[in-house]
Amino acid sequence: MKIFLLGFMGTGKTYWGRLWAREHQMDFFDLDTVIEATTGLTIPAIFEQHGEQYFREKERELLHSFAGKHNFILSTGGGTPCFFNNMEWMNEQGVTVYLQTPVSILKKRLISEKGHRPLIKDLNDDEIETFIEKRLEERSRFYSSARLIFSTESITDTTFTEIKRFYV
Repeated sequence: MKIFLLGFMGTGKTYWGRLWAREHQMDFFDLDTVIEATTGLTIPAIFEQHGEQYFREKERELLHSFAGKHNFILSTGGGTPCFFNNMEWMNEQGVTVYLQTPVSILKKRLISEKGHRPLIKDLNDDEIETFIEKRLEERSRFYSSARLIFSTESITDTTFTEIKRFYV
């Protein structure tokens, strides 16, 4: 079983991925953490020193390194599905799950986290909301091609049962 969690930054992909993986004896990976471990740099440092294009290429390379792995949940970065053929590749490899979160909730979460989010670190609160709305619009065609879509307002620890049913 290969599960790819998708969604905008701040949706809780890592939180839910860890919880579900622990409860179902699966390996859990966070793609950003894998990138940081591989490069020896934080995500903000990668953006600052090498730029977004380098980051996206490294992201694709490390995403594709999961081709031979099984029985895992991978939390992807918010932009992962939107570059190269990443979304198509994930759909071919396993089950893609889009965790959909309202803009108002994302804004509240991201305002408190913007220091370690390179794409929003220099934005004020109003600009963050505009950024979220614009990016969600740009990314919607990728996110909506996920095999399963769950509203994070209604996710529970038992939601994974629905994911497993889809996969089997």
